[in-house]
Amino acid sequence: MSALRQTLRGVAVTCAVTLGLLGAAWPAAASGSTAAPPSAPGSTEEVPDLEVTEQMIADATFDLRPDDATRGLETVREEEEETVMVLTSDLLFAFGSAELSPQAAAAVTELVAIVPQGAGVAVDGHTDALGGDAVNDPLSRERAEAVAVMLRSTRPDLVLTVTGHGSRQPVADNTVGGQDNPEGRALNRRVELSFPSP
Repeated sequence: MSALRQTLRGVAVTCAVTLGLLGAAWPAAASGSTAAPPSAPGSTEEVPDLEVTEQMIADATFDLRPDDATRGLETVREEEEETVMVLTSDLLFAFGSAELSPQAAAAVTELVAIVPQGAGVAVDGHTDALGGDAVNDPLSRERAEAVAVMLRSTRPDLVLTVTGHGSRQPVADNTVGGQDNPEGRALNRRVELSFPSP
């Protein structure tokens, strides 16, 4: 798997050069007052409502630098016999949009070349907690479906299952101490591709 990781890291740096120089990334959230999610993934603790401000949206964006591979298009992790490829929504889609840019589609096509022929692939869309379920549920599904449409056109051999989870499966805290956590929210905005490890 180390060779696979090395290959994917190289592709991520290439994607960073291609996509990162386009400027700032966009957050996948709508403005308005929303209830914040639990302060830690899996927690049932509630935190006070946060008013979404322009500064919060600005703080959620970042400039992608070619020498910062950790903020590339994707990361890969192994879970038992499964590989999970995490695609950064901020680099795939514009703010509030579910339309893949041509550059993003080309980059994803290159990344999924490692997926085994005929594999079953789960395509799961996730958002941060801004905007509420009425915005995030359909947006997460639409973004997952946009990636799936691209996969169907370039890898018709794959068997896809598409699901939108909204903000219900965070991998990082959306808030810390009742305050907005832009870096955590950026990690939560993602599309995950899960498939059997090659």
